[in-house]
Amino acid sequence: MRRFDPIRLIEVARLTFLPMAPEGEMPVTAEAGAALIELLALVALAAQQEAAAAGASDPDSVEDQEMSRFVSEAKEELVGLLHLAQMRSFVAVDPADKLAMVSLLIRGTEVWMRNSSYPEMVEATNLALLDGDPIVRAALTAGLGFDATEALAVLNACHDLQHVSMNDRVDAMREATLIAMGSMQDGEPDPELTEFAKSKFVSMFEPAANEATVGIGEVAATTGIAEERVRAIVERFRLDLGTATPAEVVDEFTAGKNPMRTRPLIVSSAGRVMLPHPALNVVAVRENLEEHLKTSAAWNKYAKHRGDLLESRTRAALSRVLPGARYRDAFEYYIPANDHEAKTADPEKYTKRVEGDHLVLLDDVAIIVEDKAVALSALSRGGKTVRIRTDLTGIITKAADQAGRMRDGIERDGGLRIEGEGWVDLSHIREIHTITVSLDDLSTVLTATAELVRAGVLSLDSIPWTVSLHDLELITELVARPAEFLLYLRRRRNPDVTVMFTAPDELDLFLYFFEAGLWVEPDPAQVHAAFPFMPEPTAGELRRYRSQQPVYLSSRTDALDKWFHTKDRDGLGPGPAPKPAMVPSPIEPLVDELQERNVTGWLSIGATLLSGATSIQHQFARNGEDLLDNPSPSRRGRSLAVPITASVDPAEGWLFVWATRPAGADPAGAGQHVRTYLRAKKHQLGIPRGVAFLYDEPTRDLAEAYYDGHIGPLDTGLTEALRYLRPASDLQNRLHPNAKRPAKTNARRKR
Repeated sequence: MRRFDPIRLIEVARLTFLPMAPEGEMPVTAEAGAALIELLALVALAAQQEAAAAGASDPDSVEDQEMSRFVSEAKEELVGLLHLAQMRSFVAVDPADKLAMVSLLIRGTEVWMRNSSYPEMVEATNLALLDGDPIVRAALTAGLGFDATEALAVLNACHDLQHVSMNDRVDAMREATLIAMGSMQDGEPDPELTEFAKSKFVSMFEPAANEATVGIGEVAATTGIAEERVRAIVERFRLDLGTATPAEVVDEFTAGKNPMRTRPLIVSSAGRVMLPHPALNVVAVRENLEEHLKTSAAWNKYAKHRGDLLESRTRAALSRVLPGARYRDAFEYYIPANDHEAKTADPEKYTKRVEGDHLVLLDDVAIIVEDKAVALSALSRGGKTVRIRTDLTGIITKAADQAGRMRDGIERDGGLRIEGEGWVDLSHIREIHTITVSLDDLSTVLTATAELVRAGVLSLDSIPWTVSLHDLELITELVARPAEFLLYLRRRRNPDVTVMFTAPDELDLFLYFFEAGLWVEPDPAQVHAAFPFMPEPTAGELRRYRSQQPVYLSSRTDALDKWFHTKDRDGLGPGPAPKPAMVPSPIEPLVDELQERNVTGWLSIGATLLSGATSIQHQFARNGEDLLDNPSPSRRGRSLAVPITASVDPAEGWLFVWATRPAGADPAGAGQHVRTYLRAKKHQLGIPRGVAFLYDEPTRDLAEAYYDGHIGPLDTGLTEALRYLRPASDLQNRLHPNAKRPAKTNARRKR
């Protein structure tokens, strides 16, 4: 590389490695090449410094297209170098280090990935963080001479002006070629014009250094920012390798210590500026300016603002998918301070006051959310195991423990004693989920839940859904109905799912959930132990369970990318791309009707209806129709009870009952009869939750839906009803064939 001008070589690499597309279109490519450009740039600049220190002359003159050939051939070597460095990391791992895999994941992410979230989302968040609070913004301006908005504008302007220069070179090449072609005389073009066209062709792909860079004045004119501020920004974000050698920069880069992460600008000897690529802009602005804030009096204010912003954005995201829920945000409650208080199990005597970020209640579902605005340190990104444990403990372990103690309090005491509010009865809660929301995008780590458990960062009995703010916001925008969100939460927190599925990104897991359910077959023997009234597992069920193999999910975000980048089009040109959606379900109309009616338990009922296999959902959608099509000759109404037992935890069992109300029946009496049957049958089977759908035979409408979450002993009247129940072995998942007969021709069918 010493033979080449680094600035010119980097521009050739930009044209070779970066994806391009016509204006207004999104480039889609499997390999964006950002890491390759960065590595090439670092080695080229270090090689130049090394040569200069040795008293070598300026880079040699090169032949036309020599740099293009070099970069094309160097690509394979650069990729090979990164792979060898990754292999070296694997070989150097201590087998006894439980955090080894997590360390490798973090390091690999730093080397290979740029922008695990959409840059537009990260940009909006970072500007809200750094410039959203007047005190923080004033501290930046006073200490650095500019704010975050101006810094990002300068970086983006460098990229835009480099694009303009490239397009100008393309236009010049096209114009020179057309002129040369138009100069034909006696079948030969004008030789001078031909040579001129050739020079424009070469400069298009291998421009001079001044054509590949932009001037400070150009940036100031483009952004409208004063030139002295632009200079301050350039100085703050300029790359400085010091005396590093090529070998040293390679070692640092492949260890996850990328100097371009916070200082991506390259400044030429003439004072002109180059940005190798724009993928680091939003990251560089936040992390660079946070470095300054840590040394200022505004750091505590910034830290609080960061936490407040995360809490408000988390609340807004959850509100989209949990309509009608009750929220408690940033509150304090009491837990036992010692073993003695714990043994008394009397919340009124608890003396330790602790904080909770969010408690979301919707009927029988409680969602506990802890927000963590802290970030991975540079040492963690470089693979330092001790610091990784410290950082992940602060981000993940602490949040999981905090969410877990609130869950334990609800389960132990049936409620919480909340400061300023008193005792809050939560004995009706039957389903509790915990979520940890991170302000930083740690996708590769957050999806490796099994590794976090193995490393002791998470406990197997307390696995929250750990998700970045941006992924949470996007997921809550994608789900079409709240029941889908709750079902994903159930699946995502399943310990078996964390072992069976591995993905590079949370959105890959979520989109696979849309496609195939993110389902893991539970152990049939454990299911039978949890629900002993069910038949013994068959050989086929046992074989299906044992044949399951871990799945590594590759990227599934192409359709999501197209939708995201087109969803805000203003009507000019092609419309937005289709929004990714869950596979359509035949049970959706019933799920939506329960929500519209605000039936008690509509959220958990809907998620359970959607949880079945497609064939089961079709059968569920037909059950009401089947009963209505086959009324009882005795005019007593039909009923069908189906237990939902696809879990190894008895607390997750459900009983679904479909029933009909014949013509002339007293609505109140029929409803009471169904509710009595539902509760008694639940008790007989030992199932905690159930729902009964009561259809009116004359109108064929869903008359009522009754939720029942009662647990514990039955009262005297209901105990008597147990005597008349059929044994559990008689349960059917569809109407018995002997009960069917042709529907009356004048019966109105409701679709």
